[in-house]
Amino acid sequence: MTRLPTSGQKKYPTMNDVAAVVGVHPTTVSLALRSHPSIPLATRTRILNAVREIGYIRDPLLDAFNYHRCSKHTSKQSPSIAFVADSNSAPYFNGSAYHPFVYEGVRAVADPQHLSLEIFSLGNNGLTPNRLNTILTSRGITGILLSTFTLATKDIELDWGNFSTVKIESHHLLPQIDVVSNDQCQAARLCMRKLREAGYRRIGLATALDDETRLQDNFSSGVLVEQAELPAAECVPPLLFKRAEITEIATRIATWVKENDVDVIMTNWNEFFREATWLTAEGIRFPTNPPLHIPRDVAFASLDAPADRPQIAGIVQNHRLVGMRAMEHLEVLVKTYQRGAPKNPSGTYVPGYWRDGATAPKKVARRTRVQGATL
Repeated sequence: MTRLPTSGQKKYPTMNDVAAVVGVHPTTVSLALRSHPSIPLATRTRILNAVREIGYIRDPLLDAFNYHRCSKHTSKQSPSIAFVADSNSAPYFNGSAYHPFVYEGVRAVADPQHLSLEIFSLGNNGLTPNRLNTILTSRGITGILLSTFTLATKDIELDWGNFSTVKIESHHLLPQIDVVSNDQCQAARLCMRKLREAGYRRIGLATALDDETRLQDNFSSGVLVEQAELPAAECVPPLLFKRAEITEIATRIATWVKENDVDVIMTNWNEFFREATWLTAEGIRFPTNPPLHIPRDVAFASLDAPADRPQIAGIVQNHRLVGMRAMEHLEVLVKTYQRGAPKNPSGTYVPGYWRDGATAPKKVARRTRVQGATL
């Protein structure tokens, strides 16, 4: 028969037993088991060795009780998360469909966890990295979400060892830390496949050089992967342009379309259509002189199809989910006291999906009579 323990016997070792073996306070053991940075590595190692030696395990009943008790407890002051961008990105944040959706996703995770978000714009009102570092430290903020940064900001000098940090896209920004991003490579590949299914063969990528740098060349990488399986006659060289006035860029694209016999323009730039109107007979007028008409003259597929322009075909990127995943990841880092830049940064990539639209209708084969035959 199995002997039941008497009242004087312990069922299993406790945290006090671990503390007695190592010669530290039980609170030190508790902090070490949660990898708290205040406990030196050598002490933490001794505690973990003692845990394995005496067979200490957490009491599941006590854990359940603590979870129930803490879930009913209302904190007087909500922890804060810093949402940081640079001042050069402010126009994009206020004027694009991308940033508001990302921030909405961040809020969707933060609000139920009673985490407040504080937005900081580096470069605005004299906010330098040094001043930001002081503000975050004085307010006890240990979690940072780095949002969009232009190429003008290459690194931020903060005391990174004090913070848990996740980066949203902006791959160029140093230090290298965990990043959450839309999957631009997948977006470009899926877009090309859908366009080929619709009958297009000369598919051309047009995007900004700084977008490619900020996004780790993922759009052009996706195009190159797809082109590797295509005949050379169907491979269009990408057009990578510098940021300029929309009409100037549109004129460059129109020249590129003509020189390369492009069937369909594929781009993440929806700015071309901010002032455009949908015309029943001709489609969208591309802002060139003379104007190109889409899809009459050339088809168009967006690599970031906007929700408010359902007539534009292309890839819908899930910006809201990017924000959610970034906040979820940061929450884990904060709660497990993972501070500083990791030795091996990880990347989380959120895929997009295809949306049909009038700018890229299924291509009807041209019918040409050759000696009585129809091709």
